[in-house]
Amino acid sequence: MRSVFLLICLCSIGALAQDRVFGVVNDDATHLPIESVTVFNLKTGKWDVTDNEGSFSIEVDKNDFEIELKILGKKTKVLTPKETVVNTSLVIVLKDEDLRLEEVEVTAVPRRSKVGSAVVLDEYAINQIQSYSLSDVLNQLPGQTITPPSLNSANSISLRTAQESQTNAFGVSYVLDGMQLSNDENMQNYNSNSGLTTYDNVNSGIDLRSIPASNIDEIEVVTGIPDAKYGNLTSGLIKINRKAGVTPYRLSANIRQGNSAVSIGKGFKINDKLGNLSLSLDYVNANADPRNSLEQYNRLTASGIWSLYNSNKTIKNTFSLTLHNNLDDLNYDQDNDDGGQEAKYKKDRGIKLSNRFTWQPEASFIDHLNVNLGYAYTYQHSYVQSFKNDGGRVVPTGLETGLYSGEYTPVAYMQIRQVYGQPVNLNLGTSVDKTIKGSHVRHNLSLGANYSFSDNNGKGKAYDPANAHTQVTLSSGSSTLSSGEGIRALDFGRYVKPRINFGVYAQDNITWKLSNDNEVYANLGMRYDIQNGFSNFSPRINLGVELSQSLSLRGGLGFASKTPSLSQIFPGDKYFDMLIRDFRTSDYSFNLIQTYKTEIAKQNLEPTKSWKYELGLNYNTGFGNLSLTGYYNHTFDALASYNALERVDFPEVEFTFADSQSPPTYEVVGYSPLLLDYSLQTNAASTIDKGIEFYFNFNKIKAINTSFSLVGTYVYSKSFSDLDRVIQNTDPLEEQYSYGVYKSTPTKDDLFRLRGIVTHHLSDLGLLISLTAEQFTRSKSFATSSSIFPIAYINTNGERVSIPENQQESDQYSSLWLNPSSAEDKTTPIYHNFHLRMTKELLNGISMSVYANNFLDYRPVITVDGIEYVKNSPISFGAQIQYKF
Repeated sequence: MRSVFLLICLCSIGALAQDRVFGVVNDDATHLPIESVTVFNLKTGKWDVTDNEGSFSIEVDKNDFEIELKILGKKTKVLTPKETVVNTSLVIVLKDEDLRLEEVEVTAVPRRSKVGSAVVLDEYAINQIQSYSLSDVLNQLPGQTITPPSLNSANSISLRTAQESQTNAFGVSYVLDGMQLSNDENMQNYNSNSGLTTYDNVNSGIDLRSIPASNIDEIEVVTGIPDAKYGNLTSGLIKINRKAGVTPYRLSANIRQGNSAVSIGKGFKINDKLGNLSLSLDYVNANADPRNSLEQYNRLTASGIWSLYNSNKTIKNTFSLTLHNNLDDLNYDQDNDDGGQEAKYKKDRGIKLSNRFTWQPEASFIDHLNVNLGYAYTYQHSYVQSFKNDGGRVVPTGLETGLYSGEYTPVAYMQIRQVYGQPVNLNLGTSVDKTIKGSHVRHNLSLGANYSFSDNNGKGKAYDPANAHTQVTLSSGSSTLSSGEGIRALDFGRYVKPRINFGVYAQDNITWKLSNDNEVYANLGMRYDIQNGFSNFSPRINLGVELSQSLSLRGGLGFASKTPSLSQIFPGDKYFDMLIRDFRTSDYSFNLIQTYKTEIAKQNLEPTKSWKYELGLNYNTGFGNLSLTGYYNHTFDALASYNALERVDFPEVEFTFADSQSPPTYEVVGYSPLLLDYSLQTNAASTIDKGIEFYFNFNKIKAINTSFSLVGTYVYSKSFSDLDRVIQNTDPLEEQYSYGVYKSTPTKDDLFRLRGIVTHHLSDLGLLISLTAEQFTRSKSFATSSSIFPIAYINTNGERVSIPENQQESDQYSSLWLNPSSAEDKTTPIYHNFHLRMTKELLNGISMSVYANNFLDYRPVITVDGIEYVKNSPISFGAQIQYKF
């Protein structure tokens, strides 16, 4: 006990001996003190907030600190030991962040860090293009394409790949104000292939349209190796911080062709005890094609962020509330031949709650205790209707395997498909932080745990025989074997079981100061996750070294995993219906259907996994900054669909007619074999993405008030599957070889893109003119030759029979030979696109911007594999006006 007491005393003495940076923060224009400025030591995580007199005080190591002073509407300032006198009262002046500053960042720039690769977009970079949602903002990343806002379909993003895919998009994690967002609970698919509307983005990333751009303060995109704190991802991490704090009213309006938006926001101080409250309201209406009245999009998003501190600034708490509703009701196609009865909608309304609590105790055994809690609930209803007038069709209703008589649809009726979902997500994270400082080394330690709960309590797929869709109805000689699986009602609330993920992590960010004052960095982390019952260890390592004041090298490697979605884990039972006979007379109607039900239990799917490797350098010269990164990403155990074949007995039925007025009786006189073919998923797909990307931001040339930026990326992607291809024999006379089995072949693509940005900035006038030139230097799909000959076949009993290699080209199996495909590279030649933006900020708080995508209306015609394509969207104009008061 004596030794423990002595250790506590020594720690306390060390705390008392700390040096401090303190002073007041004033406004540059009014010279009045600024309240609620966040004062944050980037080296240790210590923080303070200025009081109503603008005063602050924060502990530092006098030779090693970076203190960031930040508040909305002001240019962020960073204090370092080189220009700061410790233990002396300072007067810090913050300038308004507007176009009257001498330097303004209007492009995506690498994060100011010596380790890892990440890109930061601040408010002016967000406004570089007319942004209705997060999707438009992320178009500035390397490898993306700047396009006019597209709001009439779900938006997602793939990172660092030449092959956009659901796997890549699903592996991107989004953190909004400290809360990890989730689309894992979305189950709005009507069958195994797709949803009902263009807004049902199942098994993909977050629909980026759901996050308005109007109240975003900063976005950080981590495409490299994230800290061990972040789990349930494979492709990248996107952190979004919204505007919170005391701000004037912000009113803005956007218009571009069929899209319009209006937003209003205000941040104000409640009082000294209750802190600050930020409110925002954003509305978007989109109908890109007035000829298609079925695809309208109306989104209303309201949010509130409440921040408060205790009296001695040792506790801060931030509570966020977000409500969204897309306001869609039935959209009718008035021009349709059925009299305007074709209609559809997707209702999506929900709530997000999150709370971030941080305690900075005065005791020295820990620096911070953090607790984050998030909850999200959404009500989803996808609906499609259309009028049918094609005679009564047979509707299967059997719920188990057997022979049944189905119902009939009316001769003319309204066919309806609909899905109800109620996804629920709850996540909790907690961590403790501690900084340990030696003479030449500093350790920033963090230990934490994450918990997430996912469920869907919706009514699921509705199935009413009176309104059955032609997808599941039967006519003479038809079956759902040829059109896909049958549909039955599926209650998500009863069928889906909650999915729980749990993870713990440890992170140590180490800094060594060398004798020449250069530094070496090592961010070392380890996660342990349990996802869908499977466990994984995830090491994360980022290293960096300063070779000089202008040159630093960095590299890293890391492992990550992404759990499957609820839709993938719980695909639902499979139904198949075959109409054996349908008798209709003036006296009766009688049909007989053979229904097969295959129960599909919870799928034991492993998480998708990813190894990431990267190497890069940062070089700061007198005329600009260069960031260069090479990377290699290997995603494996991704989900791939495969054909599950099940042998069943198909009945041979004889019918007996007692008289002409009564329906017949029937008798099963035998059985013949039949193969049911349905799709399931398994961990069998892999992708390799390797490439290089760079940012070169030149300093502003003051003589002409112009700056230049150049961004480039090259990436080569290869995707492949461990599964063989199984293809049904199309020869109706072939009875033995029901399916052919063929070796799978990889898909290979690459792309090379450059983007140059010229910015003419007149700070005295508050004027900015920006020209962006995109060069689509090359994209290629590489030829992959695949054998047309089978390696095995599947017989009518569902048995796989291997074919010896020396017999695969035998005429015996000619019915299984595939048509040869052309094996030639397909190269898209070089073409360009050009975009223009002009912004003028007036002294009365009004800001006006004009945007033009493809302002030259340049639409080149290029030839790929003998086919001509018109590139670039037509010229598109937009305008925005903002007013701060």
